[in-house]
Amino acid sequence: MKAEGIGWGKLYIAGEYAVIQPGYPAIILATDRCIHVSIEPSDRFSLISLNSGKSVTFDLFDKADGYYSYAISALRIFFEYLDSRNIDHHPVSVTITSDLDHVDGRKFGLGSSGAIVAAIIKGLNNYFKQTLDTLTLFKLCVISQLRLNVQGSFGDLAAAVYGGVIRYTRFEDINSHLPLNVSLEMEWPKLSIEYIDLPKGLTWIVGWTQQPSSTQSQVEQVRALIFSPQYRDYLVDAKNIVDTMVNSSDAEIFVSGVARYRQWLNQLEKQAKIEIETPLIKTFIRLCEIYGGAGKSSGAGGGDCALAFFSHPIKIDDILVSEGIIPLSIQAASREVV
Repeated sequence: MKAEGIGWGKLYIAGEYAVIQPGYPAIILATDRCIHVSIEPSDRFSLISLNSGKSVTFDLFDKADGYYSYAISALRIFFEYLDSRNIDHHPVSVTITSDLDHVDGRKFGLGSSGAIVAAIIKGLNNYFKQTLDTLTLFKLCVISQLRLNVQGSFGDLAAAVYGGVIRYTRFEDINSHLPLNVSLEMEWPKLSIEYIDLPKGLTWIVGWTQQPSSTQSQVEQVRALIFSPQYRDYLVDAKNIVDTMVNSSDAEIFVSGVARYRQWLNQLEKQAKIEIETPLIKTFIRLCEIYGGAGKSSGAGGGDCALAFFSHPIKIDDILVSEGIIPLSIQAASREVV
């Protein structure tokens, strides 16, 4: 018996940083670049990466190291779910293939940590012939990361599970040590995940700066602003920008919203004393503006990817490459629920 699972990558179109606070929305595009896993029966648990050639074999879920810690936590939480339902199970071998990395192993910054968790949990759902809905799969993914003390919005997990383009708001903090069945069945206040349609006529470009970003350190510096009255005003502004974009079917209004959210991030950058826009990201944005688009960093910034939207067709790959920016061919992933 063999089963497969896919965890989609992610790009934040708007809403990053604000989305860390429960109830504040972000627009997230699940990328057609993904992590794919193949699951087969085995005598012992094993994880095998076809990209790196690395593998780890273990009997218990207590060997967590770096990147594999996310994968092992995903295995652990799903087997805990099976135990809670008195479902028979056995060890499995998980083979991992990723197109969220460059050929030299560097990550694009498209959410590989969330994608590996989603791919494994969705794959196990298929392997053990469960019929969990997308919301339950998402909750399992989140709990697996909370058990590792991961902090953030978990929007990458929503994109990795749901696919498509989503409007996402984070839930209020939950007790990750509640019995699993209780956590899965209870309502998570302020959590919202809904598909949205982008306006017709939009074109987008994604540029990889080849520079890694330190997401956690950037987020922690912003958290220091959370209790200031000024930051609360920032959050209201961010929500207004995102919701205007969500509710518009006009490509030019959507592109204008991208530019407005870039300005919002510039304000945050100054207040939090962090570098969201690196020199290469600024170069990417400037070039895209010259050709009539609006660009911004995606996610935490400080490296990784930037993206730009246009209300007309555009082709500037050669110009980006000449500046040291690698264009990535990315489309929206298919929706997991239609």
